Amino acid sequence: MNKNFSFIFLLLAMFSMVKANDNWENCFTDGLNVTGILNVQFTPDPITSPGSKVTTFNITGDIGNLGAAHGNVFSNYAVVTVDYMSCPEGSNPAYKFPVPSGQKQFEMEVDIATHSSVLQNHVITFRLEDLGEDIGCVKFRRNAFTP
Repeated sequence: MNKNFSFIFLLLAMFSMVKANDNWENCFTDGLNVTGILNVQFTPDPITSPGSKVTTFNITGDIGNLGAAHGNVFSNYAVVTVDYMSCPEGSNPAYKFPVPSGQKQFEMEVDIATHSSVLQNHVITFRLEDLGEDIGCVKFRRNAFTP
C-alpha cells in the first residue's frame, strides 16, 4: 500500500512541473528527463494560419534544482527551442530563443508567424535546455488554424 501511494505521489509531482494552454502533453513520452518548470501560454489558440499574422507565445521557466555547476542560475547557453512538426517528409521549422543568463527564472514573449510548410495537423514542441540538460518540455497537438 505504501509503495502505491509513493508511486501516485511521484506521478502527481511529475505532472505539476509543466503548465500550459489546455490540451498539452509533457515530453516524458519522448524520453526526456525534465526537472524544472516550463509554462507556455499562447494566443490565439489554435495558432494562426500560415502567412503574416503572428501567434504570441508567453514563456516562463525556472531552472529548478539544475545548474549547480553554475550557481543554480541559467548559463549563457540556455535556450528555448520551438519546433513545429507536421510533415514527416518535408520542412519542419524550428526556432531558438536565448534565455537571459544569471537568473533562476525567466519570462519572455515571442511572436511567431506560422511558416508556410506547417500543416493543419501539427505538433508544437517547446524545450528548455541549458548546457545539454533538459529542464522543461511541453507539446501541443492541434488540427486547425485560426484564420
